[in-house]
Amino acid sequence: MTLPSTDTCKRIRKVHALLGSSVPSERASAHEKLAELLAKHGLTWNDLPAILAVTEHLADITFTDVSDSTSTRTATSPEPPEPPAVNVLDLVLALIERHVAITPEERMAVALWVLHTWIFDQYSITPRLAVLSPVRECGKTTLVALIKLLVAEPYINDDITSAFIYQQITRSPRTTLLIDEADNLGLLSNRVLRAIFNSGHRRGGSIGRSVGGVPTQFSTFAPLVIAAIGTLPLPLLGRAAAVINMQRFAPGAIQIQRLDDADPSFAVARDEIRKWASMCSLAQDPDMPPSLRNRAADNWRVLLAIADDLGHGETARSAAAKLCAYRPDEDPSVVLLANIQNMLLSGGLDRIASSALVEALLGLDDGLWNEWRGPHDRLPHKLTQGELAQMLGRFHIRPRTIWPPYRQPGDRSSRGYYRHQFEDAWRAYCPAATPTQPGRVKYLRKA
Repeated sequence: MTLPSTDTCKRIRKVHALLGSSVPSERASAHEKLAELLAKHGLTWNDLPAILAVTEHLADITFTDVSDSTSTRTATSPEPPEPPAVNVLDLVLALIERHVAITPEERMAVALWVLHTWIFDQYSITPRLAVLSPVRECGKTTLVALIKLLVAEPYINDDITSAFIYQQITRSPRTTLLIDEADNLGLLSNRVLRAIFNSGHRRGGSIGRSVGGVPTQFSTFAPLVIAAIGTLPLPLLGRAAAVINMQRFAPGAIQIQRLDDADPSFAVARDEIRKWASMCSLAQDPDMPPSLRNRAADNWRVLLAIADDLGHGETARSAAAKLCAYRPDEDPSVVLLANIQNMLLSGGLDRIASSALVEALLGLDDGLWNEWRGPHDRLPHKLTQGELAQMLGRFHIRPRTIWPPYRQPGDRSSRGYYRHQFEDAWRAYCPAATPTQPGRVKYLRKA
């Protein structure tokens, strides 16, 4: 390729930079102008990386005008490694916004997750990305297809076996797994597939098999985006940095472009991401928002390090805090503690019968306790008093004999719980909730 004049290259670079604008109309206009400029000078989108790279080092490179067909480009000194010509996070955010309708926080999580696939082996955790929809045709497959165009070494499959996955990862350690239609994989009953997806979350994750009579370890450590209608097993959701909830919109309610796999913008973006990944220096332990603890902090560590490197640290932390404020993948025992805390504190109760507590839990809107599967993913059923006692027993909270606070002749005792039994567990597991406050003493009688 013969490069155009210096002024033309500078203009192309300037217009290209506008693709990362936060204003949708400005991005669309820049895309059209860039296409016109390239066509005018006999260039294609595939020529962009070279143009963007050389304009970064104008002092070291001499350009010739395109009108001089015999001219060539000469370097006056060895070229250093080529840095990205644009902020790659801005670029990925713009591409996602152009093609998929999700919230700004979800968009930030997806963009950071895409970039992490290029450097995930620098960290001990590769967070999963879950894409869920309530019904079909909500856009999850489009989002997975877009992610495929941007991640490192993508491998996508709608129907895949456990053996193929661990063999693929061992053969190609930088594989990024993209699993769509996961609701058809039978994850609740497929123990091996669940083990691979869960163990691959942490460096060193592996699965053992006998190959020709020889014990063999296969690596499972690899980035994973998994999409499904409905939900996914809680242990897998707990390993996700974010759960992207796709929704269907009425015709004309949103303005997005149809995803074109052949759009050269994605090839340009991948090239820019590759440059960034080869040169970036990321913090191993970035500052965490106070609300991100334990596994949530582990999942977001690499993503926040990337955001800091690319100047979006504050926005990313805000997104992380919002996305993790309520997660359907929280450990059910912790959800139970939080539900009981809300009931007792909001009602000013100091004690509650087990039967009344179960009845109140079954009356909650989220449906978790009406479709309880237990710790081993059993068939959905209503939570029982025995299961309630078993879950609370893990926190050393056991049912006691309780009486109404103002006993009357004929009152009877029942099995239940006092509020003070929960307070240590609330402080340890529900720190974001309202601190315990004394209130009117009330009691829910046994039904």
